[in-house]
Amino acid sequence: MMPATARAEGGARPAWVRVHSPDGTDIAAAFSGAPVADGIVFIHGILQAGLCWKYQMADASLGRWRLAAYDLRGHGFSSKPVGREPYHDGTRWADDLLAVMDAAGIGRAVLVGWSYGGRVMLDFLDRHLALGRVAGLAFVDANTKNAPGHTGAIGGGLLREAASDDIAEAIAGRLGFVDACFENKPSAADLHEIIAYNMLVPPQTMRDLMGRPLERDALMASLDLPTLVIQGERDALCLPLSAEHTARSIPGARLSIYEGIGHAPFLETPERFNAELAAFADACFAAAPLVPAIRKA
Repeated sequence: MMPATARAEGGARPAWVRVHSPDGTDIAAAFSGAPVADGIVFIHGILQAGLCWKYQMADASLGRWRLAAYDLRGHGFSSKPVGREPYHDGTRWADDLLAVMDAAGIGRAVLVGWSYGGRVMLDFLDRHLALGRVAGLAFVDANTKNAPGHTGAIGGGLLREAASDDIAEAIAGRLGFVDACFENKPSAADLHEIIAYNMLVPPQTMRDLMGRPLERDALMASLDLPTLVIQGERDALCLPLSAEHTARSIPGARLSIYEGIGHAPFLETPERFNAELAAFADACFAAAPLVPAIRKA
C-alpha cells in the first residue's frame, strides 16, 4: 500500500480544462506547478486516465516546473471518436500531445509515458521531433515493441475481455487488469478511483484501439535525447524484457529497476519515483537549449 504521506500530498486537485486537438477531438487536461516554459507532461496507459498522476501533479519537488496530465483520446473525460482510424493514426496521438503542451504554455518538456503512453511518446517524436520541444524522455513500464516475452497478462486476454460488449465480461476483464497493474495494492480509496476511470473507456473504443502496429526500433536508434527507462521488477503486464529492449535501443538510455514493484511505480512508490524524476528533469533542462515560452490561446 502506498505511504500515507503520498496519499495526503496527492489530495490537491488541479482544475481540468478542455483542449482542442486538430482533428476536432476534445482532450481533457489538467495543469499545475510553476508558470514556467519548462514542463513535464504525463501520459497514461490504456484504460487509465490523467488522474492516475495525482501524486506527481501535487508534488512540491516536481512543481518547480509546469506540470500537465491529460486523458488520452477515448479515455477518461476526453472525446471518444468512433472507428479505427482515430486510434491507429499515430499523428493524431502526436497532435493531441502537442495541443496539450501548447495549452499548458510548455515550451520544452520532459515526456513521461506509462505503458501505452510510451507508444504515444514515440508517435510524438516521429511527427514533431524537429520542433525541438523535447528535453528528455522517461519511459515507465512501457512496451515499445510487439515481440514474444515483452508482455504478460495483456497478451493473456485481459484487454480482450475488457473490450467485450457483455457487461459482466467487460467488468471482469477490467478488474483483472487493474489487479494485474499492482504488486503493492493501493489504498481502498485509490483503488475505487482507479476502477472507476477504467470503466470510462467504452468497449468499442477498446476494440478500435487494438491491433495497432508497433515498430519503432529505427526511430529509437536515431534519438539523441536524455532517456530514463523505469521498470517495476514485478510487472506482470509489460515485462522487464520490454524495458531492457527500450534501454538498448535508445543511445545512452539509463535503465532503473524498481525491485518489488509492479506495473505502476509512480503509484506504488511515489516518493522514490518523484525524486528520481525530479533529478532527471533537472539534468534534462540543464542540458537542453532554451526555447521561448509558448503563448496560450
